[in-house]
Amino acid sequence: MLSNFNLYLYYIQYTELNNIMKIGIIGRPHVGKTTVFNALAQSDAEIGVYTSKKQINLNTVTVPDDRLEKLLPLYQAKTIVPTTIDYMDGGGTSRSARNPDVDISDNIEIEASILAELRTVDALAHVVRLFEDETVPHIDGNIDGKRDIEAVNLELAFADLQIIEGRLSRLTKLLKNQKTPEYINENRILETFKETLEDGKPVRSLAISDNDEKLIRGYGFLTQKPLLIICNISEMQLQNSDQIADGFAEYAEQPQTTVIVFAAKLEMEIAQLDDTDAEIFMIEMGLHQSALDRFIQTSYNLMGLITFFTGGPKEVRAWTLRKGQTAVEAAGLIHTDFERGFVRAECINWENLVTCGSFTQARSKGLLKAEGKTYQVQEGDVLNILANPT
Repeated sequence: MLSNFNLYLYYIQYTELNNIMKIGIIGRPHVGKTTVFNALAQSDAEIGVYTSKKQINLNTVTVPDDRLEKLLPLYQAKTIVPTTIDYMDGGGTSRSARNPDVDISDNIEIEASILAELRTVDALAHVVRLFEDETVPHIDGNIDGKRDIEAVNLELAFADLQIIEGRLSRLTKLLKNQKTPEYINENRILETFKETLEDGKPVRSLAISDNDEKLIRGYGFLTQKPLLIICNISEMQLQNSDQIADGFAEYAEQPQTTVIVFAAKLEMEIAQLDDTDAEIFMIEMGLHQSALDRFIQTSYNLMGLITFFTGGPKEVRAWTLRKGQTAVEAAGLIHTDFERGFVRAECINWENLVTCGSFTQARSKGLLKAEGKTYQVQEGDVLNILANPT
């Protein structure tokens, strides 16, 4: 049951050496999805009403982190290597606007392909329109952010239910002949998901064990993914941004859901200025952080990501890891040989290292700790991996 909610797809890919974190930007028509993309990617992708352009817009942006500059002299390194974000804009299509006089089945293939792409992302960013603009009418004739949130939530729930019901039908047949523990567990999990969705709740509201998560991970359920709600306001609404955020607090209180407010059109204009002009303009507008900085910070928190650092004569590098991941997993991110031959990791918070001025001083003060495989890497850790050759 696909409806006229026009889930345009944009990708934000957090790219590291050996893994990629993706965020898919979704929303109803005329809410400013491409404007948000341009603000974040410092891009100039075409914006407008249902652009018929079908090519992919792709931009790579470095994740700003001034800690790298502060660590650079300690290693006497030649360069810094920040993490990057690949922004991929899936663009629009002239057919994706639903015509109430046309049978829904005429558009299902396009919508299905978009939904299939969304299943590959790690989180969703839903752009919600709160700005007024007479030149860009809302598809429903008026602005109502909560209505739009519920509409898209329903769209995603329908998409998940379609997958679940199809698989449950298949499992019913399989279980007649093969009552394997795997099929039994999968059937149990999917029945729970079905009941949850039919009760109007997303799958992300459920507590799922690691074993169950592994069993259903391949489905990529949309309502299971962490959700970032982007309230897209006008420049005139900036002074009320805190009150606007408070108005959506009920969503921010839901599991794995975060709300952020910013004026995408204004932020897009700032993103297209040089650094000096952008800084001056932001001061004049009372903005303390760019959209990119705030989006990264918010999405990192939502997705449970942290940054750690390594360094040497050639470079000081930032890496992205999930909270709770261990020193040996961090070693494997740097190089698989380090994971196989892992002995220990020397760890210190970046600020303590900068204050000490060197690893030698940090060690003499007892701030440089030797940690084993199970050590959980902390935000801002500087790691020195010791490994046997393999």
